[in-house]
Amino acid sequence: MRILGISGSPRAKGNTEILVHEALRAASEMGAKADFIALSGKKIKPCTGCGTCRTESSMGICVIKDDDVPRIYEAMKEADGIIVASPVYFLSVTAQLKALFDRSVILRYAKGMPVDRPGVPGGPEFLLKNKVGGAIAVGGGRDGGQLFTVNSILQWMLLQSMIVVGNNYGMGASAKAGMKGDALNDEIGIAMARHVGLRVAEVAGKFRG
Repeated sequence: MRILGISGSPRAKGNTEILVHEALRAASEMGAKADFIALSGKKIKPCTGCGTCRTESSMGICVIKDDDVPRIYEAMKEADGIIVASPVYFLSVTAQLKALFDRSVILRYAKGMPVDRPGVPGGPEFLLKNKVGGAIAVGGGRDGGQLFTVNSILQWMLLQSMIVVGNNYGMGASAKAGMKGDALNDEIGIAMARHVGLRVAEVAGKFRG
């Protein structure tokens, strides 16, 4: 069982990464193999809306190939569970993570557009279907927009036909951290992040078992 953690922060080794590693550590304690990707320092071009990904000839491969997105998507496809985390930027995810989400339409339409509607023969192939997903958000205050950010992540997962889990309490982990490293002082946020990791590993393990 492989669990992939993605930090959507443009800042390296910051609070978002701390929380993802806590979640992955908890997943590892459940027997999962943990993989980690940080978007900081990665080249992620925005979607151009060319529509090529919606054609059968695309075969699930985006026409934009000179950045880090294809490698990230390959890691997603290999994972049984995916944990996505982001700091709150204007009540939502970061620009880097949003670009990654926008480009992921290629993961929905790997066989082209549906003839009639999703689910019919010849329709789309959801490459992340039935993978287990969990969300983490960190803001400057306890109510600093984390719920909106968690919701944005979970909505993306639902659109990919993933199976989303919470943290045994709410929709996802919510941490409070202002300065770099402050997440280590948020016991509630750390506990929530760990519970997200536990839930993702628990449910992913049931599907494999």
